[in-house]
Amino acid sequence: MKNVLAFVLLWIGLTLQATVLQIPPLSAIQLNFDVVLLVLVAMTRGPRVALVLGIVIGFIEDVNYGAFIGLNAFAYGFIGYLAGTILSQLISRSVVSTFLVGLGCTFIYDWLTYGMTRLFDVTSYSWVGVMTVSIEQMMLNGVLILILYPFAIRWFTTQEKRRYEASER
Repeated sequence: MKNVLAFVLLWIGLTLQATVLQIPPLSAIQLNFDVVLLVLVAMTRGPRVALVLGIVIGFIEDVNYGAFIGLNAFAYGFIGYLAGTILSQLISRSVVSTFLVGLGCTFIYDWLTYGMTRLFDVTSYSWVGVMTVSIEQMMLNGVLILILYPFAIRWFTTQEKRRYEASER
């Protein structure tokens, strides 16, 4: 059920990103809800769930808005798996580690999509423009991770069932 909730939130994030954030006053803000939510899902649900959700939501984005099929599916899947693998190796998953992994994943996502579109000669952006947009997105996505972190902990984690009551001494 929590995976379905994560998919619905990713779908809502994709819809907001493609509609509301394209209106001219808000178009200056380049948030990537899906990368942020994938990092939070990877932290709480693990790398496999984040990989599958990343591929599915990326494929939906490619079909509806993409220049060619597979770019965002690959990038989101890679980001979800990378974030889940890095966060599962850490002993304590704190807001600081999630924040830093989120910043790194935002940077990798931007440069991965730029590299793939540059490889197939689909983009006209220079690396300076991509670096500028990437740094802006890293800051905005970092703030969004800090805002959504408590909600992700509450919504996506499963409570451990205790077999016996803890004995009080």
